[in-house]
Amino acid sequence: MNQGIAEIALIYALPLGISFVTIFATAATPGRNSKVVGAILSTLTIVIDCLFYFVKNTIIVQDVEGGILLSFFLLFLFSLLCLVQSEEWSSRVSFLLFSVCMLTGLIGTACFEHPTLVFTSSYSPAELVAANKKYEDYISSFDKANDKNAYQGTHTTGSPNDFDSGHSDTNFDDVELGPEVMDRLESYADKADFVIDKMFDVMRSIDSFEPMEQNVSEIKREKISQQALAINNKATTVNRKAVGLFHPLETREAHAELVQASETLRSAAHALYAYSLLEDPQEQAKKFSQARDMMVSAKKHIDQFQKIIKSLKKNNQPQQ
Repeated sequence: MNQGIAEIALIYALPLGISFVTIFATAATPGRNSKVVGAILSTLTIVIDCLFYFVKNTIIVQDVEGGILLSFFLLFLFSLLCLVQSEEWSSRVSFLLFSVCMLTGLIGTACFEHPTLVFTSSYSPAELVAANKKYEDYISSFDKANDKNAYQGTHTTGSPNDFDSGHSDTNFDDVELGPEVMDRLESYADKADFVIDKMFDVMRSIDSFEPMEQNVSEIKREKISQQALAINNKATTVNRKAVGLFHPLETREAHAELVQASETLRSAAHALYAYSLLEDPQEQAKKFSQARDMMVSAKKHIDQFQKIIKSLKKNNQPQQ
């Protein structure tokens, strides 16, 4: 519930609040030149807001990161307005530094932290197919490792003794954790649950993605590809969050399953986006089926992750 409120605040409340403040500040601007500059900035604010809220995923992906990006952009415009209005040099320097900080946050969010701008994630069909093939090979290497019950080569950097002489069938009922480790385990599990919720959001988007009709128009194909791109961006974000989770050493096998699930889901999203760009019916059917199969595989890895965490917690419950 709290997470949903936070998302609404970041996607809607914060950007719209900044927009209204900018427009009201423009109306109260003294001087003709300041009013002209303010009118231009207000118009730009309204245009970018309309693109974000009404023409979904045209320039900015409409998610939490997109809301943060929009907020940085609007604060940058607002700082420019304050810079024009300022008469003292100290105030101008302060607003100039503020605008530089907002511009830095804008560029960092758009291009480095997450491909929130649609054009930063635009690939040709050939590039998408090549990238998707790379991820398919990567995921298949995980699956082969699972078949051989050997986690240490692909997932961790520990010694063979860390995994019961190199085997992944650790009996978690025999693992005893100290109180401080249990605290870290609980914290990690809570953060992992949040990431898993995001994974299921991506899965629901993939599951509800309807197949394209034959000889679909270019306008509709473009709309479908934008929808697939948004799913692809969300899967990329989830993958980065999963990989970046700090986990206790005792949960390394569980974390490996979580990362593998996010990688598999990311590959599924890549396949879905490639599907939306291809024109060959056979290749389309292959990619569409591939995306759904990988989604099922990701669910299995999530189930395994939850099973390991549950075993660790159950074995270390305080005695009554």
